[in-house]
Amino acid sequence: MIGIERFARRASWCAAVAASVLVVAACGTIRKTDAPTLAAADTVAVAPIANFTETPDAGRSAGSIAANALRVSGLTDVRLAPADAGANAMFDSAPRDSTEKKLEWARSQHVRYVLTGAVEEWRYKAGVDGEPVVGVTFELIDVSTGKVVWSATGSRTGWSRSGLSSIATALIGDVLSPLGAHR
Repeated sequence: MIGIERFARRASWCAAVAASVLVVAACGTIRKTDAPTLAAADTVAVAPIANFTETPDAGRSAGSIAANALRVSGLTDVRLAPADAGANAMFDSAPRDSTEKKLEWARSQHVRYVLTGAVEEWRYKAGVDGEPVVGVTFELIDVSTGKVVWSATGSRTGWSRSGLSSIATALIGDVLSPLGAHR
């Protein structure tokens, strides 16, 4: 009987150590400002997300994930804003140049907010383990005033067997969670 109790204590200690290692292994940081109160019916347009990485189409992927995260959070009218015809869709490095064009389009579509942002990191780390790593920044702009009413940035590293898209989906969902609709 004493052997079973010793085994149980040792197993529970090992499980606690393993859980701690897993928590530390998948590190991430999110910093955000206070979010405005959004209603389920508020229209939000996701503008093309700038891609500051070496990964083609990372901005487009982040934008699609962001639109889905907003819909899942309860917003019923989430739209994808059209891309600027002159922009390089694979490696967009100049998101600020067309902010006024985005706002003009949003006003013509009666959109309340525009979500814009950038991808700073979207890759697998080099090395034996090859962990996925994602870094994003988002800003929510009130179309009527043109002012940024919310901003956030986040980064996350996954484990060597994690997929880049699953890490990106989790991070973007967490970063955008304060924008969920309040009914």
